[in-house]
Amino acid sequence: MAPGADRRAMLRWAMAAALAPVFASRVGAAAAAGGRTFAPPPGPMTFTRRLERGLPDGKSLVVARTFAVRFSAAPAGWTVTGEQVAATVDAPARIAALAALERQRVETGLFPLALDRAGLILGGPASRPARELDQALALVRQRIGKAAIAADERKELEAFVHAVHEAGTKMSSQFPGDLFAPRHDAVRAEREVALPGGGAGMIEVSFSAVTDPATGLMREARREIVTSIAEDRRLTREDWSLAPR
Repeated sequence: MAPGADRRAMLRWAMAAALAPVFASRVGAAAAAGGRTFAPPPGPMTFTRRLERGLPDGKSLVVARTFAVRFSAAPAGWTVTGEQVAATVDAPARIAALAALERQRVETGLFPLALDRAGLILGGPASRPARELDQALALVRQRIGKAAIAADERKELEAFVHAVHEAGTKMSSQFPGDLFAPRHDAVRAEREVALPGGGAGMIEVSFSAVTDPATGLMREARREIVTSIAEDRRLTREDWSLAPR
């Protein structure tokens, strides 16, 4: 593939990745709560999130974070507080530097979360990218600024960096609305997305969960996002689990 075409393909992937979390966050929480029970235990719990992202070479970046969380009654429903207690990163050697930054990063942008009385997410902290991610992107922009490339190519690369930044922020901050109190055992949806420079891609999202029948609380859940452009398909998989500490 010619360098210009390769850059355009990278840009299209970045833009599709930026849109996918927005679409995915809307899947799974449309149904009304009905008569479902939601009564989380008062004691501390362990919440784990494992994120696996497919890379262009067929390998994956896998990040798992564990949090100590607690559900507390609030006037409008519940408040979920939590802090990170462990993190692991599995990545190919070629992105070892970025993997090291991810291992050092402490995720502080997920909690607290506000839930309604049925356990649906009402809101949380404003999206705030990690300082380490900002630093890494600043280095990329610095290299773009020094590179001997044409103005239009520079503009494409800057757009790529911006899209990756947006994707990282959205993916790390947007849970399914019914993550803690799943409304369905399994949901699937798909959407066609227009891409820069013409053409279209497809985003397919599936969400499945296992719920504790006594409390209505999620035990295990999985969201898969498959993004397709032409013959290329990439998978992002998120797994969550919740158990007493």
